[in-house]
Parts: sequence; structure tokens; C-alpha cells
Amino acid sequence: MKSTFLFLFIALAIAGCDYVDDPTPPGTGGGGNNGGDTVKRRALLEEFTGHRCNTCPAAHAVAANLSTAYGEDLIVVAIHATNFFAAPVDPPAANGSYSTDFRTPAGDAYATTFNVSFLPTGLVNRVPFNSSTTIGSGNWSSAIAEIVDADAACDIWVDELVYNSGANTVSAVVKVAVLQAITGAHNLTIYLTEDHVIDWQLNSLVSPPDVPNYDHRHVLRTNLTGTWGSSLITASAAVGDTLTLSVPPVSMDPAWNGTECALVAYLYNVSSNEILQATERKFQP
Repeated sequence: MKSTFLFLFIALAIAGCDYVDDPTPPGTGGGGNNGGDTVKRRALLEEFTGHRCNTCPAAHAVAANLSTAYGEDLIVVAIHATNFFAAPVDPPAANGSYSTDFRTPAGDAYATTFNVSFLPTGLVNRVPFNSSTTIGSGNWSSAIAEIVDADAACDIWVDELVYNSGANTVSAVVKVAVLQAITGAHNLTIYLTEDHVIDWQLNSLVSPPDVPNYDHRHVLRTNLTGTWGSSLITASAAVGDTLTLSVPPVSMDPAWNGTECALVAYLYNVSSNEILQATERKFQP
């Protein structure tokens, strides 16, 4: 599998391009996966939460502990959703509490599609666990274990990432290596997340429960490829295929801290919504 360096060279020549990621696929030593090593699935925990959900911080702690335990085998994305728990206070409070709107159109669409009726809850590769796609935090560990123990049908990585602070844009090239024959339509979705966002959070674990400087982790900010991603496989893909999706520069909100941002990319089955494989790449290594 050959890496493309032309894009890298051009990116370095552009003033203001702060971060350009190493285009080497993770865990391949630069040569790609030649079938000698079995690639395991990585788990993507889409954690539905809200800044006015007083029981959500306990679930945040569960996710943090699981991240420590699983390392790079687990990717966590916090999706702030539902009007009751995630909407800003209206009218605004004098002290500015709960005035931030962390919701995204994609997050709202996922909450509707997957029938998110309570918080905290989560999806683990959008695979049902105990007959339910939405999974309470007490079952996240078991659901994740089932995913990471399985062989992957493909591997995925962010081959190139350019963050331009001067233009406040990010662009990327994502690649997928097919390890098992894949049939059916599959889309590739790319999230932009921001870590360590300090803001208000209702927290039943502390007193007083209104916490003004809560550390919000891996917050979904936007989708670079739309809510349901871009088509990557229309009918089938054969073992040995390498598929590429290039994303031109996308503007970022100036309020976001680029040094804390990352891209999360995943390939999923359009019919079942199951996520085959996921990866995360931070703007700043």
C-alpha cells in the first residue's frame, strides 16, 4: 500500500498550516497490512449526553475508565442531544449558566433515528446488545468487549490531515483497506470533535450540583461528510481493495480550540447502520 506524499508537500507549503499528520497507516510500519497480521475491530462509543442531565457525569466517568482500559481500541464521542437535557437555558441566566448549545444537526438526527429516549445512554458500533441498540452505561464494558474481540472486515485510517489555523479550516484524506469481502452499500462518516471544553454541567455527584467549570470530553462539533456520511462502497468491495475519501478544507467555528480537536472516521453499513471499523486522529499529535 503506497502512501501519497504530494498532498503533504503542498500542505506544508501553505502558510498557516499548523498540523500535518503522518500519512503512515497505524500499526503497519509504513507498508500497510499485507495479510500477515489480523486486524481487530475498534469500538466506537457514541455517548448521548447533555449539560443539564444530572446523572450523565457518572456515565462520563464510566467512559473515561473504559478509555483508559481499552486505549486505542476504544473511541468515545460525546453527542449532546435532546431538547430537555441539551438545549440552552431560555431565557438565559444572568450568570450565563447552561447558555452553550452543544447540539448538532447530526446528533439530533441520530437521537431520533436510534430512538434515544433516556440519558445517559450510548451506541457501541450501533450493534444491538441484549436486543437493544441503545445501551445503558452499566453495559458499555460488555458491549465493547464483544466488538474488540472480533476480527475486522476492514481497517481505516486518516492518511492525511491538515489543520490551517490562519484560514481556520481542516482537510483530510481517509483510507479504508478491505480485509474481508464486503457487500452492500457502505458510507464513510467523519466527525470533528473537541476535547476539554470547560463549561457548565449539572452533576448529581457533587454539591452544589451546578458546576461552572466542568471538563466536557470529546464533544461532537460537526460532521465533515454530512450526517450520514459519503458513499464509499455502492455494492461490494473485494479483499485487497484500498478505498480513499478526500475531504476539501472545511471551515471551523472560531470558538473551537484546534489544539484539542480530532477527527473520528468510521465505515458503516447503510442498511443496518452497523459500524465496521473506526479510527481517531488528533489535530496535534
